[in-house]
Order: sequence, then C-alpha cells, then structure tokens
Amino acid sequence: VKQTDLAEVQSDFAAEFHREYIAYGKECVYNVDETGIFYDMPPRYICAVRGGSSKISRGEKHSLRMTAVLTVRADGTKLPILFIIKGVSGGRIDSGELSPFPPGQLYAVQEDAWMDKRVWATYLRDVLGEAIEEPSVVLLDNFESHVSGESYNIMYEEIGAHLCALPPNATSVYQPLDVGVMAPFKRNLRNLWLLEDIIVGDDDPFSLTSRQKRMALVKRSIAAWDLVTPS
Repeated sequence: VKQTDLAEVQSDFAAEFHREYIAYGKECVYNVDETGIFYDMPPRYICAVRGGSSKISRGEKHSLRMTAVLTVRADGTKLPILFIIKGVSGGRIDSGELSPFPPGQLYAVQEDAWMDKRVWATYLRDVLGEAIEEPSVVLLDNFESHVSGESYNIMYEEIGAHLCALPPNATSVYQPLDVGVMAPFKRNLRNLWLLEDIIVGDDDPFSLTSRQKRMALVKRSIAAWDLVTPS
C-alpha cells in the first residue's frame, strides 16, 4: 500500500471515528494490541568489551516465547496484561503452573502461544469485561479472532462496548499502541533483561529451567508495563 494511500485511509478513518464516537470520554475509549515477548530479549544496540560476558550472544537465540496482550484507555489507564503461554488447555502447564504466577494479571495457554478465538473470548470477558462499566469503544486491529461474529456479540451483548476495527493492512500507521505504548514497553523489557542473571539449561517445556524462565519473563513484563507512563 502506497504511503499516500495510507495517509488518505488514516485521515478518512480518523474523521469517521471521531464523528461516530465524539461523545465518548477518554475513560471510555480503549485500545488493545498484542505482541510477542521472549525470555532472551537483548537491547538492539550494545557496547561490548572484547572478552566480556557472552550474555548477549546467548540472548539472541530468542528461545522461550509468549504473547502479551496490552490494553490502555485514552486517559492513560493501563489494564492488566493477558499472558498467552505455550501449552495445552487443561494440560500440565495450565493446571499445575499458572497458580503461583503473580496476581493481578491474566494467564491463558495456547498450543503455539498465539491468540485464537478461545483465548480472545477469555480476554474479552476477564479483562475488558471487568474494566468496562459504561458504554465504551474498543479500538483494535482486524485480526480474524478480533473481528469474528462471536467477538462482536460478546463485546456488544455481554460487555456493552462497540468494537472498532482498524482498516486492513494499515495498522502500523495508526495503531496508537504501536508507538505510544508498545515501543516503550519493549524498550523496558530489553533494559530489564540486562539486569537479570541468565537462566541456563534445558528448554524442554516441562523442565525446571523452562518453568523458571516463564516466571522470570512474566515478572519482567509486569515490571516493564509498570514503567510505561502516559506521555
């Protein structure tokens, strides 16, 4: 898509959005996006000393991965993170490992640690459903699970909110979370990674080291989210 075309689509979408939802206060406008996070997540640029620590080279492997679903309101309020962890619903990780994870956040398992319709329904009911108390609008990309008929029904019938999907192929241009929230969140993750001791060992999903890595990544992500402040 040409940049000029994207700019035109952005302008048209913004005009339509403000016309449709001009009466909604900032406390009633939500933006949600998801991103992959890794246990090993080094900063993009490193000043290294020859013969120094090999932490950076090991960290580039990006071995253990989760998905973090982030939500903010237009007034700057941040909602709890939904962590999507690789596992089987009802399996060993789901039934035996999630309970010790830090409270105040939400956790779900999925075979590939990706968003799907089941996890999205959990997010709608347990994250948005707990936060929204008056008619609201939720701004998100047009990923299949987000804009399914089930999603619209849960959003409108159960939660009392409107779902506003961004135009296809152009979310990088006007997804508010991409620049204002996601970028500092990722930067915080990378900076915090430098402060941790590397957990070295077997990457089998049920091994002790993998359990430790999952816990470390969750705690680091919560700390990184706490450091994100309204600009």
